[in-house]
Parts: sequence; C-alpha cells; structure tokens
Amino acid sequence: MQSSEYKNRMSRREFLRIPRPKNDVTLILDKEKCTGCGLCAIDCPTKALTLSQKGGTDTYRILFRQEICEGCGVCEKSCPEGCLQMINQEPEQKMTGKDAKVIFDDKISKCMECGIPLYPQAMIKKLESKVFMVKKYAWPFHLCPSCRMKSQFKDEMIEKMRA
Repeated sequence: MQSSEYKNRMSRREFLRIPRPKNDVTLILDKEKCTGCGLCAIDCPTKALTLSQKGGTDTYRILFRQEICEGCGVCEKSCPEGCLQMINQEPEQKMTGKDAKVIFDDKISKCMECGIPLYPQAMIKKLESKVFMVKKYAWPFHLCPSCRMKSQFKDEMIEKMRA
C-alpha cells in the first residue's frame, strides 16, 4: 500500500464514530409493572422517550419515537421496575411515519388539599401496596409535601390541646 492510499483511508476509530441509525429496535412496556416514574425518559440520551401531557387534561404519557432511538439500552437499565424490554424488529414490522407511540398512559393524581399535580396513579397504587405489605401505616400519598407537613402540625396541635 502506498503512503498516499494509507493517508486517505479512514481509521478504525473514525469509522466507529460514524453515527448509525439503529431504529430496528422497539420497546415493550409491561403496563402492569410500570409506575410511570419517567426515569427511562429522563435518562434517554436521544430523547426517543419523552414525557407528555395529553392536551390540557390530567393524563400523563410516556411517548416513544422509534426513528430516533439508537438502541443503546439506557432506558432499559434505568427502569427501577424492570418493565421495559428492548427487542429487535424485522424490517416489515417497523413503525411507519414520524408519530410517537404512546407506551404509557395514566391519570395524574392531585393533592387532596391544594389540588397541585403529584404523580401518576399507578405510582400511588404501587407505593401503597409496598407500604401495606410491610405494616399498616397511613402514609398520606394523596397530599403534596407542603400539605403533608401542615397536616402533621394540625395533628400535633390537636394532641397537645387534648393533653
């Protein structure tokens, strides 16, 4: 090989840096396990997974855009519930168009006192089931942190007045 040919060749390092579309993968979500925490979307480096609110309603969504997914698997690893699975697709099974696919859809619960949005209802159900498995404890999941503190002070004041 002559030196001019060698200089014009691409190095292995340069070749590996070339971005390659890997949109031959898709995500499968186990909706029974998912709490809608959104860590998969937060950690996604390409933003193929995003969080969304359905047009002015109290509906919370996680959207998947297959055309920008690189198949890195970060979302799968960041899911605390282990409910995301990345699978390879055959070319004829690929999603068509540029629309995002809704992979999670749930209502947002609101604080019972002040009405601010809290978290998906699936998350509350999961937390309540874990807490009540351990012991009976009345943790106010339907209150925001501010209202939770106010309710604790109210309870303490009532106890002091009774004493």
